[in-house]
Amino acid sequence: MLPSEGPGLLPDDNQPSLTGLQQAIDNATPWDMEPALDAIRFLAQTRKDFEAYDLTESCGIEFDHPARWGAVFSKAQDQGLIVCVGYGRSRRPTRSGGLTRFWRGVDAA
Repeated sequence: MLPSEGPGLLPDDNQPSLTGLQQAIDNATPWDMEPALDAIRFLAQTRKDFEAYDLTESCGIEFDHPARWGAVFSKAQDQGLIVCVGYGRSRRPTRSGGLTRFWRGVDAA
């Protein structure tokens, strides 16, 4: 069966479609999400602003697809680990100065 033939993937199936972010979250396996969440926890404890590229530089985190970055930061935000504190130019060379979010750790309750 081709992926386009599966349940929930055909337009006439009348099932809600998943957003790209939700698909990335659902398809992320624990072995690639957990190390990234650990790296976010580590950087969050510094209470300094950081971006996704800091996870690559300081912790060696890389993903097989760029959409995984959004999934892992969304999960970290949902878990109350981080908050978005602004936007700026990414230092990641492949982003060519594109905008990225900056994050900061949240004080533990």
